[in-house]
Amino acid sequence: MAAIASTIANSPDRGGDATTDTTASTPKVKVDPSATSPAAKTLQPTTIEFRNGAKPQTQTLEQGQPATVLVDVETPGQVDIPSLGLTDTGEPLTPAMFEILETKPGRHPIMVQPAASETLPSKVGTLKIVPADPPS
Repeated sequence: MAAIASTIANSPDRGGDATTDTTASTPKVKVDPSATSPAAKTLQPTTIEFRNGAKPQTQTLEQGQPATVLVDVETPGQVDIPSLGLTDTGEPLTPAMFEILETKPGRHPIMVQPAASETLPSKVGTLKIVPADPPS
């Protein structure tokens, strides 16, 4: 039985031929040294939270850094980040959620409009996008 298994394992039509030189047909890959440089900074995703009903706050995010922005509300309503063209609904147990990857510095007010209210939207806070720190 071992002889049969050995024959099948070394069969040329199954890719087990020990005489085949696979290095000759493997294309060489050129690696860009700047891509693997320790100076190249990879920004990790983060989560930023705003709470409606508290004093409006400013949260800071580096440009190019991916972020999930959560906005907790006291009553059901619509949450907007008008300058980014983003809208979501929020409820007391389900915050509004935005996935953001902004590459330009700027200030983006976050507004909440309660569903059962005719009042103007209130400002919950500001998302401030700042230039990324240069690599050290």
